[in-house]
Formats: sequence, structure tokens, C-alpha cells
Amino acid sequence: MKNILLISTSGRAAGAAVCRGGEVVRSKLSDNGLTHSETIMPLIDGLFDDEIKLCDMDAVCADVGPGSFTGVRIGVCIANAMAYALKLPVIEVSSLRALVDAIDTERPVCALIDARNGNGYAALYENGKELIAPKAVVVSEFIAELPPNTVFTGDGARTYHDAIAAALPNAAFAEEEKHMLTADMLAKCADGKLECGETCEEARPLYLRPTQAERMYKAKEQQK
Repeated sequence: MKNILLISTSGRAAGAAVCRGGEVVRSKLSDNGLTHSETIMPLIDGLFDDEIKLCDMDAVCADVGPGSFTGVRIGVCIANAMAYALKLPVIEVSSLRALVDAIDTERPVCALIDARNGNGYAALYENGKELIAPKAVVVSEFIAELPPNTVFTGDGARTYHDAIAAALPNAAFAEEEKHMLTADMLAKCADGKLECGETCEEARPLYLRPTQAERMYKAKEQQK
């Protein structure tokens, strides 16, 4: 069984974990209001001791987004640096896929991440199959296109709960604790990708919309 270091920084909480054969054997989480840049390295360091050693890792997994632009950059850079130093492969896992993998249901599952002002990042899966690839969405328009029995998860499911329930009366919602992405949620997909050889030398962020700086620059250019 292979050991994988899991790093998640795209959501509200920073997290790190170690999984073995797809099962999480140790996990750390920080949701104390400090920035991910302040917390993620101490979390990673806290995973290892005489029982679980960094040198025993077979791969490093990064949650590549979508999510917080800054958070995604932090996690991807750390994962790439550690993998390079340890001469290990990198595994990319979408935050949306990780959220879906935490749900046990045969119904369609929509992972929805809040991007504010009625916008979000979303994807739809059913029985492990990707039906709608991750994309930036206008939430009200996107949910109107989904199957009526969809299960929703992610912080967007909490934010837009009432709008979803009104548009899809037969929709369901994941348990409250499943709405927040954690490093543990990367384990299933990461292990599957490692077994299938779906690794890379360098992870790349999954950005589905321009950064605020890019949007502001474009707006200024259009005003000229």
C-alpha cells in the first residue's frame, strides 16, 4: 500500500493528512482564522514522527482548486517544492471532486463552491462519473439545469441552500460537516490516481475565472 501526503488549502480551512491505501491514517486541520501561509507548514510537520515518516511517502497530493486563488497557489507551490526535494510524483485533485467523493449516494451529486455575488464553481458527478466538468457558474442559472434529485455539497450548498431548495424541491444536501473541504477528502481520488499512474512532475492550479487583479486590469483597459 502506498503512502500519500495530502495538502488542502483551497478552502476556508487549511489541512494536511497522510493516507495509506486510500485510508487516512493521520490528519491535521486549522480553521482558527490564521492565513494558510501561516498554518499549512506546521500542519504538515505535525503529521510526522517515528511512526509515520516523511521519507516513507510515495507521492504528494495537492488540492489544485477551484477555490481561493491565494490558497490554491500556496498549496500547489508547497506540494511541488516538497515533491521536487523528495523526488516524488505529484497528484492533482480537484476540490470539487474531493467534496463529491466524501458523499455516499447513488444520486447525482453537485459540488458547489461559493465565489460570492451569486457566482460559484461547480461540477456534477454520478456514481463516480463526471457529468459536468468543473466550471465557473452563475448559481441561479446552473442549478436550473440540474437533475431534480441532485444532492448538493460544498460551502456553496450552504450559502445558496434556500435558492436550491426553491428551484429543486426534491434536492438533498450533504451533512453539515461535509460542506467544508478537508485534506482527508483527497484520499480516495489521490490513491486511485496513484494506482493508475495519473501523476505529474508539477501540479498546476485549476483557475476557472480570472483573478480580481486581472478583472480590474481588464475593466481599466476597456475604459480607455
